[in-house]
Amino acid sequence: MQKNHIDKITVHTIKNYDVLVGKGILGTLGDYLDNKKRVVITDSNVYGLYKKTLEKIAGGDGVFYFQAGEESKNYKTLHAIYNFLIDKYADRYTYIAAVGGGVVGDVAAYAASTYMRGIPVIHIPTSLLAMVDSSIGGKTAINYGNLKNIIGSFYQPELVLCDIDFLYTLPEREFKSALSEIIKYGIIGDKDFFNFIENNKDKIVEKDEKTLIDLVLRSIKNKVKIVEKDETETGQRALLNFGHTLAHAIESLTEYKKYLHGEAVSIGEVFAALLSFKEGLIQKEDVLRIKNLLEYFKLPTAVEPAFQSKKLYEIMEKDKKNKNRVLRFVLTKNIGLSIIADDLNKSKVMDVIDELKG
Repeated sequence: MQKNHIDKITVHTIKNYDVLVGKGILGTLGDYLDNKKRVVITDSNVYGLYKKTLEKIAGGDGVFYFQAGEESKNYKTLHAIYNFLIDKYADRYTYIAAVGGGVVGDVAAYAASTYMRGIPVIHIPTSLLAMVDSSIGGKTAINYGNLKNIIGSFYQPELVLCDIDFLYTLPEREFKSALSEIIKYGIIGDKDFFNFIENNKDKIVEKDEKTLIDLVLRSIKNKVKIVEKDETETGQRALLNFGHTLAHAIESLTEYKKYLHGEAVSIGEVFAALLSFKEGLIQKEDVLRIKNLLEYFKLPTAVEPAFQSKKLYEIMEKDKKNKNRVLRFVLTKNIGLSIIADDLNKSKVMDVIDELKG
């Protein structure tokens, strides 16, 4: 029987690693792990759907799962993982297989980066968002005090395995939420990719197999291109935060309970596009083009009337991209080109937030 086709992208960072993309390729993980000791870290949703698969990946060494959701991305979950690793006699040669969405990947990889000063981690993302974003580039984190990703590290994985079979069991809301992050790649640096998403939006919603694989591959290549130039986000990697400054503030204000991450990013992207227009960087038609594409995928694009722009601004002042409390925004100069701006008028920023209130 012919094996399923696997596309491979090699990420060149302080530690090179491969990203494998394909359909029905999870079985290839056994070839990579061979007889290595490993444990699986996942969440309750993934465990409920794939219990037997997870146990097979763990090979008898153990599966740990925590309650699904952004609320679990904290030090309590982190400490529970440490206790699990100690109970399983995990040593420096034990692999952690992080199987799940972005929360699982962030927490499990942070545990890997700090347990015994670092043990190997493999990402097996089960959500579209994790495949195209959080599993690539080595960022790990937990939330603390209602501040998103405020504690973390840069820690590159040994391997990332993206099997799009997982996407067919993904809840529709989660699937569409991830599309804001994918659209981001087109806005900040790949106009052709933005056009591809526009031209194939029906196939994306229908989860056409070839379109999905192309979507994941092109997203990963866009992220890898930036990560390889700026591994620890001292410069251009910050462009990946397009839409995220306001998004993180919205998530914090709602205590991570109302919006999925990609939904908050969708609002943030329209905000960033409108702010770019107010700064004279893009045409109003481009703002509408971005907004219309997000709304086609039924993503939110308005700020709730009850949200106070002053409060959102205060939260944004604590954003980790800032320096000396000066806000740094990623703005777009036409679709496919972006810049980092840190000298924007506070009143203008709050006015744009108010203008987006639905």
